[in-house]
Amino acid sequence: MRVISHRGAAGLAPENTIEAIKQGARSNADAIEFDVRVSSDGKLVLSHDANLKRTHGVNRKVRDMRAAEIRKIQSPEGHRVPTLAQALEAAGTKQLIIEGKRETWAEPLAVLLKKFPAKKRVTVISFDHQALHAFSQLCPEIPVYVLEHKNAFDAINAARVYNFNGIDVNFWTLNPLAYWLARRHKLEVVVYTVNKPWQARLLRKLYPSISITTDHPHQMKFLQKRV
Repeated sequence: MRVISHRGAAGLAPENTIEAIKQGARSNADAIEFDVRVSSDGKLVLSHDANLKRTHGVNRKVRDMRAAEIRKIQSPEGHRVPTLAQALEAAGTKQLIIEGKRETWAEPLAVLLKKFPAKKRVTVISFDHQALHAFSQLCPEIPVYVLEHKNAFDAINAARVYNFNGIDVNFWTLNPLAYWLARRHKLEVVVYTVNKPWQARLLRKLYPSISITTDHPHQMKFLQKRV
């Protein structure tokens, strides 16, 4: 079972920071996931939320600031908002899962990744089906997985309609029929966010071919042992 370290490694360092990504790179995780948003001048930076209030104490939206403004911001712990280029460097040789958040991320991400020499290590995910489809047309060589929070069958349907490579769903929504259907259609299956070892053990028994996303990759080493 593949382990994906969530938002860098949000259980080990503040989410979507360079330190979190480095912790994820040093962990046993097979891949590192993080979120990207677009600044007002079209640059990609790491942020889960539209607004930087929760993570950095600044009550402004990423889309309303230029990248140069965002670079000056520090969290109370001293962490800056990384650019995507900085995140790619910090991740080293790990596989990467990049989530495009709800702005016009598809084109700038495609432009940047076309120049990234290790693009074979990248998968792109999003809740935004239209943007994900647009990205897949620009970078057909990069796998894309549709995110879904409420219904795994909706994710499967979207993946089939848009010819996506996989689904990435809330683990509570996955069920044996959805798992069977996804595998029948040759879709990769990822679930999020699995932070309890007992949850991971149960999921491995029920769905042996899935990958899990977790804030705590250091607690999931047992998943990568032979069973």
